[in-house]
Amino acid sequence: MKQILINVEPYEKRVAITQRGELEEFHIERAGQPRLAGNIYKGVIESVVPGIGALFVNIGTGKNGFLYIYEREGKTVQTLLDEEIVIEKRAEQKKSPLERLKKGQELLVQIVKEPIGTKGPLLTTDISLPGKYLVLMPFNETVGISKRIAGREDRSRLKETLRKIDLPKGIGCIARTQSVGVKPRQLRLEFRYLANLWVRIQRRAEQQKAPTLIYEEYDLPLRIIRDYLDENVEKILVDSKDEYRKISRFASTIHLALNRKIFYYKGKTPLYERYGIEDRIEGIFHRKVFLKSGASIIIEQTEGLVAIDVNTGKYKGKTKPEETAFKTNMEAAPEIARQVMLRDIGGIIVIDFIDMNERTHRKQVYTTLEAAFKRDKAKINIVTISPIGLVEMTRQRVRKSLESVSFRECPYCNGMGRVKTPATIAIAAVRKLQRLARERRPREIILTAHPDVADYLTASFRDMFHFLERKFRKKITIKTNSTLHVEDVYFE
Repeated sequence: MKQILINVEPYEKRVAITQRGELEEFHIERAGQPRLAGNIYKGVIESVVPGIGALFVNIGTGKNGFLYIYEREGKTVQTLLDEEIVIEKRAEQKKSPLERLKKGQELLVQIVKEPIGTKGPLLTTDISLPGKYLVLMPFNETVGISKRIAGREDRSRLKETLRKIDLPKGIGCIARTQSVGVKPRQLRLEFRYLANLWVRIQRRAEQQKAPTLIYEEYDLPLRIIRDYLDENVEKILVDSKDEYRKISRFASTIHLALNRKIFYYKGKTPLYERYGIEDRIEGIFHRKVFLKSGASIIIEQTEGLVAIDVNTGKYKGKTKPEETAFKTNMEAAPEIARQVMLRDIGGIIVIDFIDMNERTHRKQVYTTLEAAFKRDKAKINIVTISPIGLVEMTRQRVRKSLESVSFRECPYCNGMGRVKTPATIAIAAVRKLQRLARERRPREIILTAHPDVADYLTASFRDMFHFLERKFRKKITIKTNSTLHVEDVYFE
């Protein structure tokens, strides 16, 4: 069964999703790093660029957003919610004519992709408000059902329920994957909640002056509860009492039965240590991943794409080379899918499987890879495996990848490698400091770190250090050493 472990600290919120004890997904949200995807803004058009069919819109976040003038039907819903695919439509999507859009015009827009690198956020005017079971689309008359709902009876029942909701003219709705098995009354209640939310958003948009934030998407723990909590989740553990209460209240508004799966973790050992998550998190960023047979996969991230290479390594097999390659590839395929989802790798991905001569073997490996990605909530596209064992695929990225949040370009090798950010190193140091403070001895703890890390510690965790000193009656001293590698932290 699936478990969700939520760790909340003043400087960071982390969510680990495990399946049968294996870490399947890991998410981070840090204080001071704004979450943008899903937010709705009242913006002002800064410029219209006919040559690329796009607008640049000032939404007040520092970087102008990028808005395509002509948007495909259903694109927004797939971008924001990834798993949702439009099945049937009540009306054609209206397109925005170029001649009506002028510089200085105000628009209500939603961020569908956060800014990455020098690129600003990707915007849409086709607003969508996701609930747990439904998605409300105020400017799109589409009525649809998630493509992941395969059962004919389930689809027929949901179609009938959506028809009975009697949607107002101009408003569309999509049944999400989790709507399967939910009573019609619950779906109607959620639709009413989303419709009332849209009325409040409209009122605020009328009252506020552009550019400004109109609606903010839920933070990480609430998004996880909304999108992941279902009958397949055995339990959710939260190590913060305040966050536990907040999550419980939110879950109660969705479905009272789901609230019984949420528990406050009271253990003295930190939650992630108790379940062995900390060590597994470190392994997320390793370049090489070993398989049980002794074979391995190597993951290399470049500016243009991510390359994944499968190697037999120590596994030599006992049969013909073709069989050895096939068995290695079959073992690697599900692990590749797991690593891609765990690391939240997006963009273009090229997988180099070991060469196989037999077409049936190549087809089986491709089918296994495709099946392993079925549970991925991100939108993906996988091209059939080539005769030389190459698979090309794309995976949609809505937010910054886990790697980009935790690492930066290495200043010691002119950007050829990566090191952890001062924030990542400092947070890990504080966790170790908390463990040391609980011990009876010594009376003083001296932490020595690179100046960048020490500056971050003193600027961001001063109150935390005072609290630990008072609680455990110990003195905490921060020292700097410019000769240290930025990732090295020493305790005395």
